[in-house]
Amino acid sequence: MQEILMFIACMLAIIAISMMGAYVPYMRSLSDAQIHTLIALSAGIFIGVLFFLLLPETIHESEGKLSETQTLAWILFGFLAVMTVEVMMEAHHVKTCPCGHNYDEKEYDDHHHGIMSISAFVGLGIHACVDGLMLASAFYIAGGLGLVALVGMCIHKFIDSFSLSSTFLLSNRDKKSALRYLFVFALITPTSAVISNIALNGMSFDGITGISLSLSTGTFMYVALCGMLPEAFHREEQDIKSFVVLLTGIAIAAISFLLFGHSHTH
Repeated sequence: MQEILMFIACMLAIIAISMMGAYVPYMRSLSDAQIHTLIALSAGIFIGVLFFLLLPETIHESEGKLSETQTLAWILFGFLAVMTVEVMMEAHHVKTCPCGHNYDEKEYDDHHHGIMSISAFVGLGIHACVDGLMLASAFYIAGGLGLVALVGMCIHKFIDSFSLSSTFLLSNRDKKSALRYLFVFALITPTSAVISNIALNGMSFDGITGISLSLSTGTFMYVALCGMLPEAFHREEQDIKSFVVLLTGIAIAAISFLLFGHSHTH
């Protein structure tokens, strides 16, 4: 009973931390330049998380379970899956948009940002599902290990929600609508953890973690490199500033990694 209550408390903590990260970008009104600076910071953090945490963790978890070719294939599959979603959304939008093809730069940005925010939601949503699986496996192995993983997971969720929230700022979506999406996002990891804990209880996690992490690393990679990074340099007049802020984001991710290490189990 005590373990169940601890698990529930951890899930509630993840939801609370995620919503805190989601709300930070909405705490004050931001100009277009400030929003793109925020995106540059988020992109830097994501790139840092990708190279300092996700790729090494994926390689580690895949050792002895998947070959190098299989690992890379699953990463590529995750990358292409989110790209496919975005391309299909873009094509559908072009066909159904009442303004047709004749819109100015601002209207184009609004359309593009709306699609980018949803593709980021899809990509990070897949990644959040895998986070739930990893957290469930940590609690399954040992409750104490789960608590250690929870600390890193909460930091990870704060960063994910903060960055996803930044992409919604760029879209035309109103604050209430965006926060509803972000609340659903906050629920994904706890829900995945609960389902994984029930469905996989007593089963081996070998192979599952390698494939899941590879897939989620690919989706995360697409969001970071093809979604957020180009948007960070969308305004040419602030390229230098965006580059400096991007490096700052990478440094934040590196420092977080050195202080707290991996958020997943080994």
